Amino acid sequence: MSDAPSKRALHFSLLTMPTLAHNDYGMWRHPENRKARFDDPEFWADLARITEEAKMDSLFMADGLGIADSFGGSFDVALREGMHVPVIDPGLVAASVAAATTHLGLAITAASTYDPPFSLSRRMATLDHLSDGRVGWNVVTGFLKNGDDNYGVPPASSSAQRYDTTEEFMDVCYKLWEGSWEEDAYVLDRNSAVVIDPAKVHRIDHVGEHYRCSGPALWHPSPQRTPVILQAGMSERGRLFGAKHAEVIFAATMAEPAAYTDLIADIRAKAASFGRGREDLKIMGLAGIITGEDDAAAERKAAEYEKWFRPDGFIAHLNAANGFNPMAHDREELLLEALRTDGFKRDDFTNSIQRADITVGEYMDKFKEFRATPGTFIGGPQKVADEIEEFVDRFDLDGFLLRSYSYPASVRDFRDYIMPELQRRGRYRTDYEGTTLRENLFGAGHARIAANHRAAGFRGAFTGS
Repeated sequence: MSDAPSKRALHFSLLTMPTLAHNDYGMWRHPENRKARFDDPEFWADLARITEEAKMDSLFMADGLGIADSFGGSFDVALREGMHVPVIDPGLVAASVAAATTHLGLAITAASTYDPPFSLSRRMATLDHLSDGRVGWNVVTGFLKNGDDNYGVPPASSSAQRYDTTEEFMDVCYKLWEGSWEEDAYVLDRNSAVVIDPAKVHRIDHVGEHYRCSGPALWHPSPQRTPVILQAGMSERGRLFGAKHAEVIFAATMAEPAAYTDLIADIRAKAASFGRGREDLKIMGLAGIITGEDDAAAERKAAEYEKWFRPDGFIAHLNAANGFNPMAHDREELLLEALRTDGFKRDDFTNSIQRADITVGEYMDKFKEFRATPGTFIGGPQKVADEIEEFVDRFDLDGFLLRSYSYPASVRDFRDYIMPELQRRGRYRTDYEGTTLRENLFGAGHARIAANHRAAGFRGAFTGS
């Protein structure tokens, strides 16, 4: 058991993507599911309003800039299952949602690989202005070959190489967000007719190995200046990057409890090595909640959902980056043997191998039932709240990204059944803590990034230039 405080307030964000199917393959066919309207602004406005009523931190929007073509050697599975395609721009969805909400954060996935830092930092600052400080950036580097081809980017020799490049990308963004404009540079003085004080706006003149950017920023400081930084890469290099830069880390739940315990402890130790305390970083697991007025109602709902779910799409989703196709192997073959035959190592599949004698058939079958995935909670409010509390305290988590089975039913059920029970136990907010996403994560008065974060080191760095 963790020695973390047992009554720590929990954080939830709704994990979604502006596409038909994300983690919910086949569920779009359910009669009550409205996800087929993912290209309708009213769908997103309604979903965001319900998510805000559930007092979640944010609408966490994933993205994909290519089609997974490695699985089975073609686009066929991805296209047939609607796996992240068609997909529209989450940044533009966020801009439309900002006007429909007041407190809900908007966490946007954007890849450093496909944008110059000046362009991305300007877009995030714009969204932060338009939302009054409710924006977060989920930093990704991209992993699909089709995405590289779409943008004409040479493939990286490794994921670690892309993280190395992204380190410099982050510094350019930090310089623009934190160092280019002083706090009171935007004057708007009607008497003197001065719009901007020239002495308080500075070039950054960044010249590095991968990027050149002179500045100054074209935008005035937004409410948060630097958006909340989120990250989800769980490779060794990804964890190191997240421990250094992220304020929120999404650590997908592993099948083996011991391995998950070690993963969370490793992330926190790495963060400490950068001078960051436990309260400087929120670590979120992945939760799937199927609930109702009581346990029996939740079980009926789970059984109904399982009739619509298509595991082939989820298996292809999990293996999109590496291309392993279990359906090309005999069901009785050991999964480890199938992986070795296809040139993979066990370390590449830590989340999937619970024991050495698991067969390919067992591996595929476990995706047919929701309850087989760690972090899935099925039951009435008391049962689910008990299991959530046990889970977060065991693994030293701060909360979850909530996956949806049906839109907007999953988040509405959380609002109606789980939120009141967690509030009764003192484990969930009864109101938002502040006006910005960062305040709702770290407390009122914490609108700006922490003083011990690398970004803060660029404040005032160019005033002498």
